Amino acid sequence: MIPVELNYLEGTQMYHAVLSGAHQLIVRKNHLNKINVFPVPDGDTGTNMAYMMQTIINEAKPSENLSETLESIANAAINGSRGNSGIIFAEYFVGLYEKLKGLAQAKLSDFTAAVSHATQKAYQAIMNPIEGTILTVLKKAFTIADHHQSFNDYFKMSLIQAQQALKETKDQLEVLKKHNVVDAGAEGFTAFLEGFNYYLETGQVISTKPVSDVEDFVDVHEMVVTERYCTEALLMHVNRTSQEIKDIFSAYGSSLIVSGNSEKMRLHIHTDRPDRLFLHLREYGQILDQKIDDMIRQQQAIQSGHPKIAIVTDTIADIPESLLDQYHIHTLPMSLIVDQVSYIDRYGISTETFYALLQKAQSFSSSQPDRRTIERTLDFLQDHYDHVLVITVAKNLSGTYNALIQYAKDNPKVTIMDSRLNSGAEGLVVLEAAKWIWEGKPLEEVVAHLESEIARTKIYVSVKTLKYMVRQGRVSKVTGILAKIMNLKPVISLDHDGKGIIQEKALSLRSNIKKILKLVEKGTVKHYSLVHALAPERAEKLEEKMVKITGQKPLFTTTISPIVAMNAGIGAIAVSLTFEEEVV
Repeated sequence: MIPVELNYLEGTQMYHAVLSGAHQLIVRKNHLNKINVFPVPDGDTGTNMAYMMQTIINEAKPSENLSETLESIANAAINGSRGNSGIIFAEYFVGLYEKLKGLAQAKLSDFTAAVSHATQKAYQAIMNPIEGTILTVLKKAFTIADHHQSFNDYFKMSLIQAQQALKETKDQLEVLKKHNVVDAGAEGFTAFLEGFNYYLETGQVISTKPVSDVEDFVDVHEMVVTERYCTEALLMHVNRTSQEIKDIFSAYGSSLIVSGNSEKMRLHIHTDRPDRLFLHLREYGQILDQKIDDMIRQQQAIQSGHPKIAIVTDTIADIPESLLDQYHIHTLPMSLIVDQVSYIDRYGISTETFYALLQKAQSFSSSQPDRRTIERTLDFLQDHYDHVLVITVAKNLSGTYNALIQYAKDNPKVTIMDSRLNSGAEGLVVLEAAKWIWEGKPLEEVVAHLESEIARTKIYVSVKTLKYMVRQGRVSKVTGILAKIMNLKPVISLDHDGKGIIQEKALSLRSNIKKILKLVEKGTVKHYSLVHALAPERAEKLEEKMVKITGQKPLFTTTISPIVAMNAGIGAIAVSLTFEEEVV
């Protein structure tokens, strides 16, 4: 295709130029991750921006009408926007569409006015705009143009100005100067402009494939994350303006960005309590999508000096955050669906906020980690570790194991193990794996050891009622009705294959605990843990009895995750233990 001088910009031209820019940015993904130090060094700016570009490639539809094309691109950008730079970029597309809405084609004067509006929108989306970032390059790239220029010359000059502005970011932010890098988001936008120009110069969409990347990662060991979770939500039918949403949620953390409009809005914030944010956010619109990244865990993966094997589990494994941090244990969150809204287990919803919602909820259910979450998490870890060991909840309780096995077929660095356990028992096995990994044991030795460990690990649960387990299909309705009629307080456990069973029957909670203790006395206890569903007093009393029997304190005591709480019900407690020898 021979390029022509463009004095007007039409929809199909815009579409192909944007796709060319998207491909060029995706090529730079790994490099952008490696230079990502601002606002936090979480190593995912490239991944986030590439995800948005891939969403545009997948979802945007071309039309000869410029307005229709830009509307499609802006909607796709909001759907796929991730991270600070990604959401700023998405808001920029929204601004272009707003100003060019209704135009089948644009003159250069129309487009420069739209660029000015889009830049203003990008700045307004952020609670505290900072120069030396993608914002600065957005602003400096598109200065006042000679309206007699062609679009070809205009974008060629814009790229030159963007490249110069990009170089200057290194001197505008101290953290960039310290590490001798430019801003990752700004470089991502500049890469996009390179691809955009490539189409205008050649008439072809760029198709360069990613090259082998051998750069060292930026050393981030001295950097501190002020708020832990990079949190995002996609909303529909919002009953407040974007400015009102910014005002309402500014107190929840930092790096707040709100893009879009009342029909579809994306919120980004760094916060320590995403669960409280989502509980509040549901009052203002329909939550369509959530993303929560643990920036501390991301930094631990990027840093040098960690073991060669990454340890991963799902959020059904109950382990205190302090131990997750100590052993760099990564989690694949399950989803908890309340009244058709999907929440990220443990992070987007806590046990406390789940039970608060449960009082009014019409329906609730759970689902395994989706393919996108699995790919994002494990692709990232494979970039930083030689091996990835994933220990899952019993495959007879969830489809998580099977979903991960499908992923591992094409990823030989990833090993999947079925714990045949759940909750605190799964947590014990994961901790044992983490300890062996930190001792430098090879993967094969760790896996062989865990097979023995799993066979010797049990969980005994004391529930006040079976109604939640009946509701989720963990026990039959007939069993639940009989238990209610007889006022049974059963001890719930798992068999050798990880299927739920009633281990013992009791007529009172006191008798129930006695039966659990008798089960504990069947063998010598190597170590144990206690978990509870907002019942710390019951857990404390059980700990006193366990200490008398075993002569040791629990490895940990913690609140169960929301997805486990959904089945167990308020007031449930459980002891998980690994015996020195296998017991029947």
